[in-house]
Amino acid sequence: MQQPYIELRERRELGTIISDSFTILRINKTPLWNVLIRTSGVFFLLSVLLAGLYQYAYISSWMTVDPFSFFLVMFLMMLSGMLFYASISATVYTLMQNYIDTKGNVQEEVVIQEARSKTGQLILLTVISAFILFFGFIFFIIPGFYFMVPMTLVFPVFCFQNLGKTDSIRAAFKLVSGYWWVTFGTILVIYIVFMIISFVFQIPSSVYMGAKSFFSAAGGNADMSGDFLYLVLATISSAAGNLISVPMTIAFGLIYFDLDEEKNRTGIKAKLEELG
Repeated sequence: MQQPYIELRERRELGTIISDSFTILRINKTPLWNVLIRTSGVFFLLSVLLAGLYQYAYISSWMTVDPFSFFLVMFLMMLSGMLFYASISATVYTLMQNYIDTKGNVQEEVVIQEARSKTGQLILLTVISAFILFFGFIFFIIPGFYFMVPMTLVFPVFCFQNLGKTDSIRAAFKLVSGYWWVTFGTILVIYIVFMIISFVFQIPSSVYMGAKSFFSAAGGNADMSGDFLYLVLATISSAAGNLISVPMTIAFGLIYFDLDEEKNRTGIKAKLEELG
């Protein structure tokens, strides 16, 4: 059955952005997961594995793991998360563009090839964005907060406008100019909503760890090291958190289209061209 086509290039309110993110995920679930497995599957597994190692280092660091190993695992976990996010951003935004170009008939092989070609560039763009935010917060604090909004949208700008890395950063700042506060509020609410959803998946491991710590302390033994069940629960919650970033990435793409439509009327111009 042919799924209904949703116009992406249009103005949206906050609630519509969130609801449409899940709608787009639902109607494109088959091609999206097919391409994500082939473009981001390795990064996902690496991220989950390192998250499990981090949890092991966390609960046993005072017993068997030296501080250097602990921080090394933490660094590798953050690095794998960065690689995973760059790869899913390339995939999600490439799919969204292909969805527009084909009016809903996503071409999986085209998306895979284009996403793979953009992943390396997005990894470099992630590093550049991280340095911009780092120096913004370290030296100027307030500019650091200001930079957060355009840096959140620099990935969709790069993918949808086919610009270079430096031009994408400039375009992202230009895109939010005059709309910083409303964009900041929208991004903040979206972060909160998806963090709450992610927290739900962390409840089992948190409840288990709290209960075991309580009963272990009551029995005179608060050692949590080597607890296989906790490691499994924590790793599953980490994997779920990674998957939650997929609809959140779609939401950021819709924020881009909302701003682009407000400032450039791209969607309206495209419709007029189609009408001749």
